[in-house]
Amino acid sequence: MKARILQVAMLLALAACASTGARIPAAPAVDYSQYAGPEVESIHFYRLDGWEVVGHDELLLWAGLREAYLLKVWEPCTELEYAQAIGFTSNFNRVTRFDKVRAGHDLCPIGSIRKLDVARLKADRAKARSP
Repeated sequence: MKARILQVAMLLALAACASTGARIPAAPAVDYSQYAGPEVESIHFYRLDGWEVVGHDELLLWAGLREAYLLKVWEPCTELEYAQAIGFTSNFNRVTRFDKVRAGHDLCPIGSIRKLDVARLKADRAKARSP
């Protein structure tokens, strides 16, 4: 009986050691870079409709139903994957490659901005859903 209790206690201790508490990001469902065009100097938008972290140094910005951009930030940007909200250092509804993304306590310089071909992305998604 004592041996059994000792075994259970050891298993619980091992399980506690194995749990790091770090979130492992899921692999992105879509490789957005295949839909991204050449780099642009800046983007102009009146409202940010949504955003999604798609890698440890990339995020997707939705500026409307038919307008999206893939931003790559300089590393390290450790809080990007865990951020509940983002912001920009820009003013006047324009984000340039000289601005930074605010993610938690990080200010991550923007490395590149590429506009997505949203029509092709949506067409590929529709094709993948059809039988």
